[in-house]
Amino acid sequence: MKATQARKKDVSELHHSDVGARLRALRIGQRLSVNELAMRAGVSAGTVSQVERNKANPSVRILERLRQALSVPLTALLEEDDAVSDPVAGDFVRKADERPLFDVGKHGMQKELLSPHGDHDLKMMIILLPAGAGSDEVLVGVGEKAGLVLEGTVVLHVGDRRAVLRAGDSFQFKSTVPHSVRNESGEMARVLWIMNTLPPVVHL
Repeated sequence: MKATQARKKDVSELHHSDVGARLRALRIGQRLSVNELAMRAGVSAGTVSQVERNKANPSVRILERLRQALSVPLTALLEEDDAVSDPVAGDFVRKADERPLFDVGKHGMQKELLSPHGDHDLKMMIILLPAGAGSDEVLVGVGEKAGLVLEGTVVLHVGDRRAVLRAGDSFQFKSTVPHSVRNESGEMARVLWIMNTLPPVVHL
């Protein structure tokens, strides 16, 4: 109980990323209109507008399309360049109290970015899945995904296989296979998620 309370306190103290403001600043900095960015990213202009105004929580699939269209790393959408407190270790270390936290999708799912600032092929994050939440859209591409259930119980679908994973269970699979993760329990679940998905990315 005490550990759970401590974890909730830690999450509440994380920096909640203003994805909308960062996206708008990057778009304007590259002198792109909403329609031009939407066309480059292969999403609707309404989607770009809603994300910029923080009226919608983009999926990782949408974030990936937007950051590729802008030719920036994922961290550029989650934090300012000067957000790194240590300029020497900033490109290979992420301090615990400097993890960007962002909302994903419509069901309260959140992600904490663990990867250091900058562009990295390997990405690490912690996924927080409230009861009933799950991934509606995932990235599928050449590479692998892996992880460890830190807390709670989740259901992992990989292709036509289904696995119920509890705290301490780990997994790894080719990311070319369609997959999803969902919390079908009544308690919060936390999953360490690691992925190395290389472009081109096939969007589901």
